[in-house]
Amino acid sequence: MDPTIDGTHELEQPLERQMRSQERQLGWVRLGLVAASAGWLVIIAPQLSGWPVLAGVLVVVALYSISVPLLLRRFPAREVGIVSTAVEMIAVTVAVYIAPLALDAYLFYGLVVLGTALRFGFGASVWSAIVMSGLYLAVVLATATEVATLDLLAIRVGYVIGFGILAGVFSRLVIGRATENARLLARLADDEREREAVAERDALSRLGRDFGASLDRDATLRAIVDGAAPMLGDACAVFVLDDAERRLVPAAAAGTDPSLAERWRARADARRPRLGEGVVGGAAATVAAREGGTGSVETGDADGIRELELGWMLAVPILAGGRMLGVLACAGRAGTAPDERTRRLAAEVAERAGPALENSRLWSDLQDRMAREQAAQRIKDDFLSIVSHELRTPLTSIQGYSQLLEARMRRERSGESKEMAHLRVIRSQVGRMRRLVDDLLDVSRIDRRGGVSIEPVDFDLAEDLREAVGRVAREHPDREISLTAPEAMRVHVDRDRIGQVVSNLLENAVKYSPDGGPVRATAERRGGEVEVLVADAGVGIPAEHRDHVFERFYQADDEAGRRRFGGLGLGLYISRAIIDAHGGRIWVAPNVTDGRGSVFGFRIPRVAMPLSPAEVAPTGEVPPFVARRRQEP
Repeated sequence: MDPTIDGTHELEQPLERQMRSQERQLGWVRLGLVAASAGWLVIIAPQLSGWPVLAGVLVVVALYSISVPLLLRRFPAREVGIVSTAVEMIAVTVAVYIAPLALDAYLFYGLVVLGTALRFGFGASVWSAIVMSGLYLAVVLATATEVATLDLLAIRVGYVIGFGILAGVFSRLVIGRATENARLLARLADDEREREAVAERDALSRLGRDFGASLDRDATLRAIVDGAAPMLGDACAVFVLDDAERRLVPAAAAGTDPSLAERWRARADARRPRLGEGVVGGAAATVAAREGGTGSVETGDADGIRELELGWMLAVPILAGGRMLGVLACAGRAGTAPDERTRRLAAEVAERAGPALENSRLWSDLQDRMAREQAAQRIKDDFLSIVSHELRTPLTSIQGYSQLLEARMRRERSGESKEMAHLRVIRSQVGRMRRLVDDLLDVSRIDRRGGVSIEPVDFDLAEDLREAVGRVAREHPDREISLTAPEAMRVHVDRDRIGQVVSNLLENAVKYSPDGGPVRATAERRGGEVEVLVADAGVGIPAEHRDHVFERFYQADDEAGRRRFGGLGLGLYISRAIIDAHGGRIWVAPNVTDGRGSVFGFRIPRVAMPLSPAEVAPTGEVPPFVARRRQEP
């Protein structure tokens, strides 16, 4: 690396290189002048008394000139130039002092001035001319005795100063041109670096999008190697960690040399690297980038560098959330080590690959979990269906035989008896159990099919409401249960299912008002819809529970956390499924008329049309409740 002053501006780097080149050229010129001066000294040596001193000066200057390239490797060119100027000034001054009668010795001051001008510009050129004029004037006045030499002194001093001015002007033109060229080169270099940086950012951004385009693990691994391979050498591979065996498994490979990529993957699959073994295993064990080449392989060749005839291999860990997911490895045939650009790009690619692999892992885990949950749901639904069907058989037998016993006892005994009361209790409990079994079957159908089936028919809803209210009133003779409805309300809906909803609401109203109070049912037309309300004056539902009462198995607990009322909490859940299947809505609100209790209500279209799943959910996502046409035999 070229030594430069710390903090050197990018514009000064071309100038520094130019000054180094110029200093080397001046060194060669200086050596040429030393050789010429040495020849001149040999010719006139017998006539010059101080020739040994001059010879020593020439040797010093020659040695310094030879050492200039070494000095330029350790010091900035400006500092070397200052020393060179000083050496030249001293050498010329000594020559003038030793050979005062040599009329042409002062001309070397012009060469020193020119070198100073080329190094440092106009101001330094004039300053050095003044300094050397002073040195020359002092030497001549101290040593010259002839009148001719003194007469020429003013001309020679003027020559040195004038030469300094002219050399300064010349250097200003030369240095200005060099500075402009340096600026142009720096600007071109900046533009080129900016283009490369933009291209790299675009490529990395595109890779990031490609990596996250799919949540499938294999597709993500393939996208990583396909995107990284053209940027990272001749071949690229992704290794994933096998926690059980503590080895790295090659998951994908690609490259500009497909045969090399395939051989590399086959070799790595046959001999999977252990953690800490080789370049790939070392990167996984240390969670840091590792590289190696043919020269660094001593024994083992865990990565197959020699076997695959690779020049170098680079491995970078793939991390996500501080967790090591795998290793991105790249290799090349030429060279002994990856360049800095390859190292940087490999780190950038690995950084973007980490979140993509983590997302694919999470998606795979989610799919596995969903599959397990769906399997558990199917087992649960099958269990509910089987148990419900199995329970219906003994319940039917119990109900049938209890009815036979009750009929026989009515014939054999007149009036009320304990046995008759016991049989009524049995029939009542059997009816309750049948309703629970039916509820479990409905829940199983809802979970399995995504909704309930409806079969609309034409009938009078008002008449059915009167029948339902009358039946509940007969079952609870101590309660006031009333209905307000028009004489007739013709609808086209599923008669049995709507009757099930009405029965659930009426029975809940009686159940959750154990201290008595009226239960009022209301029905009326609302444009193209019908609305049914059932109000009670019971315990009511706290506001925080109203949004949950239609959920499966949900019941509001009392203040002690106990269930005050029995039941499975399925009636309202099934009722919502039925109303949703009709395209209506069901809700609960506080009973503001009585000041206590609740009001349950639902609205449905007067003409309900069963919909297909595609019509209900065009996106393909099955909603909680989907109305389907009945397909059962």
